[in-house]
Amino acid sequence: MEVQADGDGPLLAGAASRPLGVPLPVAVAGYGLPRATATRVEFPVRATALVLQAGRLRLGLLTLDVLVGDAALEASIREATQQLGLTALWVATTHTHSGPGGYAGNAIVQVAGTGLLQPKVRDAVVEASSSALADAARVLRPVSVRFGEAAFPELVGAREAPQDVDARLSRLVLEGEGGPVAQLLVFACHPTLVPRPPPGLDADWPGRLAEAEAARGHGVTLVLQGAVGNASPALRGDNGQRLEHFLQALAAAVDAISPVASPPALGFSRVSLVLPGPDAERLVASPLRPLADNVLCAAAPSSASVSLLRVGPLVLLGLPAEPSAAAGRLLEEAAHAGRAVSLVNGYLGYVETPAHLAHGEGEASRQLLGPDFLDALAQAARVARDASLPPHASGGR
Repeated sequence: MEVQADGDGPLLAGAASRPLGVPLPVAVAGYGLPRATATRVEFPVRATALVLQAGRLRLGLLTLDVLVGDAALEASIREATQQLGLTALWVATTHTHSGPGGYAGNAIVQVAGTGLLQPKVRDAVVEASSSALADAARVLRPVSVRFGEAAFPELVGAREAPQDVDARLSRLVLEGEGGPVAQLLVFACHPTLVPRPPPGLDADWPGRLAEAEAARGHGVTLVLQGAVGNASPALRGDNGQRLEHFLQALAAAVDAISPVASPPALGFSRVSLVLPGPDAERLVASPLRPLADNVLCAAAPSSASVSLLRVGPLVLLGLPAEPSAAAGRLLEEAAHAGRAVSLVNGYLGYVETPAHLAHGEGEASRQLLGPDFLDALAQAARVARDASLPPHASGGR
């Protein structure tokens, strides 16, 4: 157990957002080689921060409009925000496939999507992140909690068989005396609606939804990816129309959820786990597997962490990976969590169930780590659950 804490007393919240401000031109992350280069910003990519406090427990929750994160990025942001006295920090990415590259230090992450590390880009992301967290900490105020959830299967579908996705939209509102301070939206859908190559850096649907919700008076909005493995927008048409229509439909879905008042609560636990080694069997042809295994073993992390964040009735399980819907359900059950949240504090690729791996279904061909990956995550989730949740906790289900 790395961290376990529960907050006592009134719940305080503060939120803020800063543009990433990366130097241009910059490589665009996502979609493999060759990578596009962006010379302008088409739609702002941002660092959006929420600071929560109850008693001595102070948590930082950060969303970045980038493809994926890595452990070194989290460590840099944590170091830059030491003066804030955060008990723990979540660095989550929105997974936009049209955001900047050049910020990740891990070799696998660089090859998989972000390109070579560019120190000036990394510095800009860390600066925006630390500034947004500091801004949020300065405006802490008492808040009440409202929560609601509904499924919208017409918005999201599977890109590979089986046709199994998590179509739930979870909405948690933190409301101050003068109105909403912030809201958390959890939805699982790959942000791949911006045309390829993009005309400029672009936050895709998560950034547009966050901006639209803030403009409508719903407070600073943080968009978290649920079990996003194998989940893509279901709407058809050209990419420009799909993005506009998807955003309109998703905003209407948010409005359709009427969150109900819930007792404020704040809790957190984080657990380290030893990772299985990488498995190149599903990734490359047989003659190349020994070489691929050697390269992956040298670059793949040997350990990671999972964490549970409880805000009001909602329990979120933060994972440094992209579970499929089926894997996400198993992990939520293990943790007694309401939602699995992908892409938190690092990136270890996709997570599939043993059955899907055996049949080559879903994200099986893209899972980097061995078949014991899901079990290792589930064991860590159970440890985090037993440390942080009372026996009757339902996790917002």
